[in-house]
Amino acid sequence: HKLTLETDISDGIFVSGDSGRLKQLVSILIDNAIRHSESGGQVYVALKSERGEARLSVINDGEEIPADRRELIFERFYRTDDARGDDGHFGLGLAIAKAITDSHKGKIGVSCHDGKIEFYAVIPQGK
Repeated sequence: HKLTLETDISDGIFVSGDSGRLKQLVSILIDNAIRHSESGGQVYVALKSERGEARLSVINDGEEIPADRRELIFERFYRTDDARGDDGHFGLGLAIAKAITDSHKGKIGVSCHDGKIEFYAVIPQGK
């Protein structure tokens, strides 16, 4: 997709949980950003420690998701744009990401600002 990937990953962040599912969470959020970015754009991935929690942020340029749809996008089979129905994806990725985050006692969300879309997952840090 000719995208630039920029990262800002802090050292020393640990969470207790299923490493396979946590890798899947990261993969889903990055894949989502790539699929919804225009060629030549940028995807930014950050992992930071905030108040005893690990915060994973994946940010890409994109069209703002209407506020009334932001919670709905984490539901199974939900699509913000029905025209994207033939892309080989079935609207399950973000629902799976939410289930993974929930199972690790965390939260997931999306915010839109200044032409950027940020998906984030926050999970309590372990030792």
